[in-house]
Amino acid sequence: MSHAKQLHHRRYLNDYLEIINREGLPGNVKTDLCLTVQDTVIATVQHVIEAALEEELHAYLGLDRYEHLPWGRPPESTRSGSYQRALLTQYGPIADLHVPKLRRGNGALTWQSITRYERCWGPLLDHQVLSYCLGHSLRDLQETMAFTLGEVLSLSACNRLVARVAEHLAGFKAHVLASPPPIILVDGMWVKIAYPTGECRLDAQGRRRAVKRKQKRVVLSALGVWPDGHWEIVHWKVAEGERADTWKAFFGELYLKGVTEATTDLVVSDGANGLASALDHHLYGVAHQRCIFHKIKQLADHLVFGELKVEPRGDAEQAARQAKRQRKKAVLVEASWVYDGTSETQMRERAEVFRQAWADREPDAVANFLVDFDKTLAYLSIAFPEPFRGLIRTTNLLERFHKEMRRKQRDIGMFQSEQGCETLWYLLSRRETAKQRAMLQGRL
Repeated sequence: MSHAKQLHHRRYLNDYLEIINREGLPGNVKTDLCLTVQDTVIATVQHVIEAALEEELHAYLGLDRYEHLPWGRPPESTRSGSYQRALLTQYGPIADLHVPKLRRGNGALTWQSITRYERCWGPLLDHQVLSYCLGHSLRDLQETMAFTLGEVLSLSACNRLVARVAEHLAGFKAHVLASPPPIILVDGMWVKIAYPTGECRLDAQGRRRAVKRKQKRVVLSALGVWPDGHWEIVHWKVAEGERADTWKAFFGELYLKGVTEATTDLVVSDGANGLASALDHHLYGVAHQRCIFHKIKQLADHLVFGELKVEPRGDAEQAARQAKRQRKKAVLVEASWVYDGTSETQMRERAEVFRQAWADREPDAVANFLVDFDKTLAYLSIAFPEPFRGLIRTTNLLERFHKEMRRKQRDIGMFQSEQGCETLWYLLSRRETAKQRAMLQGRL
């Protein structure tokens, strides 16, 4: 039996985590002193929660304990001791929390300290979901929650924990933007997702499992930029590819969120296939900015290294490689110099200088650079605060977000479902939004 399959076995997993706790942690954190401190903390937490519940019941009844009334009390206003329930907290599990109750009408009680049927109290679940957002796999969550709670949760339970975020995710994707951004950056990122094939197999415990196969999908994303400089991921969609029909469906959903021709001044992209027709269909007349970074980067794919000067050395092949690297660097530096101009006129003049300098030696690269050159200057015609103009002429903000997603995907491996992929996308986008708002408040 493989290690991955053994981790599904409860007894094996208990022994596995015990070995990690005993030998894998420096100094063995579960010393007698640590256990004593933990027991004291849990007892204190239990006392505080029980005291809060008593105060809530007192406010609900308007009577102190053992207070008598001349006309007596109805069952709905009469205490009837308490019942015990288990509660998991970020400090550890409480095995016997005493919850006060009434003789009748307990269903009408609405507790503020703990909700009905609540088994995980406080920010415990939020901490675990944040760990997943930071790149922990479900098995990593399984281990960390075992150390926190003192008991082992199954992988399916950890999966359900993460899946609870799906409710918030659905609300976010359907929510209409109160203030749609004037600038939209769009791009796609390829991911690997496992999809069921329709076949089933038996696992080591004899249970039927759906057979899945890896497939590539692209997540189309939109990032909004506002005039105050802050940005947020406003929408995304899992699609089979970057085609005209998938982009049209994506912009159709954006349109329903409030991103229309009237609210949008500029759309920035790397020139993906099918995007232009999708923009004409949903955002007709909106300026389209080609990403300057991608424009310059693509020049390297069109270099022919004509009239290449190779310095005579002992190793001719190495000398040729060095000369090509120098040519590539020189072309990219001068192409970047074109966009360092302070005005559209100056940038066009520099583009002409670039054409004259490299047209004979690198005709393909120069031709590619001049194709859609006007679209790389579209941002100059948009009324946008000067300090933040650098944010709207490339898709770098969105690429930076995708870089974080790729790092998480490398840690997780392959997404087991589209919902899992979108859940991580949502968690990371909300985290980045919170960081942006914190930075904005710091500037204010």
